[in-house]
Amino acid sequence: MISLVLPLYNEADGVRATVASLTAALGGAGLAYELVLVNNGSTDDTAAVLREIEAAYPTVRVAHVAVNDGYGWGILCGLREAKGDVIGFMCGDGQIADEDVVRVCRRMLDENLDLCKVSRVVRRDGPQRRVMSAVYNAFFRLLFGGHYADINGTPKLMRRTRYERLDLKSRDWFIDAELMIAAARERWRVGEVAVTFTAREQGSSNVRLTTSFEFVRNMLRYRLRGR
Repeated sequence: MISLVLPLYNEADGVRATVASLTAALGGAGLAYELVLVNNGSTDDTAAVLREIEAAYPTVRVAHVAVNDGYGWGILCGLREAKGDVIGFMCGDGQIADEDVVRVCRRMLDENLDLCKVSRVVRRDGPQRRVMSAVYNAFFRLLFGGHYADINGTPKLMRRTRYERLDLKSRDWFIDAELMIAAARERWRVGEVAVTFTAREQGSSNVRLTTSFEFVRNMLRYRLRGR
């Protein structure tokens, strides 16, 4: 079974549509799966909406984080609840097409990979985000090497047995980078699926210009301290 964790912070307006389309796509592809929806300390009606969703969908489970302690912390809490042999996470904002999520799942299973993720080769989320991403990925390759084109692209799926050998610590946006550094260090077999990243239809992004400085600070700290 595939367990896919979606951390959600103030996503009450869009999460119903996201879950409906995602469950239809995964179920329609014949995949055995569960969605672990994490209410990551939301201050809107996300908690109430998730209770309704959990009651309506047998393949959905909900976890609650009382206080938002970062994007990465929501993911780590959700992964603790995941029951699948293949586990992973993605953003719950609907910017990755459902068919692309299925493609990642298929490639992960068909090629018996250790990790499979998307690479956002086309981005429609604005020029500022495109520039931020390009600079961040280039800086990552400079510090840590590797050939990954899109460090922060999700969904990311990995084998539970591989994940359990790691000890990921990042509670913020660096969770993606920490995982990819570990994958390179452990010489995992990694696949990337090229996708289009669309603009958000509901809600607002939690990524700000200050997030870029947080990325850079964390990369330098990680590189200089050896984690």
